[in-house]
Amino acid sequence: MEQQSNFRLGVFILLALLLGVALLIGVGSGRWLQSKITLETYFNESVRGLDIGSKVRYRGVAIGEVSAITFTYTRYEGDLPNAQRQQYVLVEAQLDSHILGGSADKDAQQADLNREIAKGLRVKLSPQGLTGTSYLEIDYEQQADNKTLPFSWQPDNLYIPSANSTVNQLLGSAQEVMAKLQRIDLDQTIGLLNQTLGTMNTRLEEIPAKNIGREAEQLLRTLNALPLKQMASESAQLITEVRDSNQALKTLLEQPQLQTASNDLASAASSAKMLLANPALASAVQRLDQITLRLDHLSAQREGDVQQIIDNLSSTSSNLKALSEKANQRPSSLLFSEQPKPYTPPKP
Repeated sequence: MEQQSNFRLGVFILLALLLGVALLIGVGSGRWLQSKITLETYFNESVRGLDIGSKVRYRGVAIGEVSAITFTYTRYEGDLPNAQRQQYVLVEAQLDSHILGGSADKDAQQADLNREIAKGLRVKLSPQGLTGTSYLEIDYEQQADNKTLPFSWQPDNLYIPSANSTVNQLLGSAQEVMAKLQRIDLDQTIGLLNQTLGTMNTRLEEIPAKNIGREAEQLLRTLNALPLKQMASESAQLITEVRDSNQALKTLLEQPQLQTASNDLASAASSAKMLLANPALASAVQRLDQITLRLDHLSAQREGDVQQIIDNLSSTSSNLKALSEKANQRPSSLLFSEQPKPYTPPKP
């Protein structure tokens, strides 16, 4: 009886193990039988913390894992001398095929990747917490960080260029800061700072703080004594007047006569330009200059005659003046050569 019970127990355990194995095979068969694609990238930096089996994430979503870590010269530059080899780290990763659209053509997949690479798609080494391990992050970087590593071979697998890791960027920035700090003469800087502080203290002591306080208090009293309400009212009235003037000016500018004045002025300017460009005007000006020259020559030739005429006119004017005075004194002298005798009336 006991032997039969043990037999049943053993059969039950065996069936449970077989069922568990079948379940594991059924669950994992999808993953094991799923097709993979190989992606490779190159790093010109240390990949410390990255191991085979490390996760590969696209924008934070796990899409594969690292399958190989080696150097590019062991695969592509084995026939070149050491001096001509690139010291890049080659990292291969196995990704799910449906990530790239499921196309079986490698050239078509690389063409799709190239279009995304042109938009900034890069592979970057990212730290995973504080454990010291790292993983590969595929994401889009800024255009300023899109410099790719140069190489002369054709990749055997799909290729996405790499970008500098965040840790290396921070280390590089820290090294630059430390280098700048090392170039700074701290003793001299501290001395200049102390000197500056001493100068500031001296200048502050020289400032007449009491006088400034009294003047500030007096200024406040003056401000308090100002008729602020009246000033505000006058300012509001001034603003109203300005608005009225602006409205009147706007009304004036909107008049059709003023709008057509610019056209009339342009027409007048065009007419004046045509008149000035007319060759007849230039000919008239030239003839006028010739006439003016002739008058100048004529006046120069007749200058003596004109002077004689002026002298004669002056003499005639003097004679007429004398004759007029004589006529006023003795009017009869204009008719008789001698003065008439005085009249004597007859005697009765």
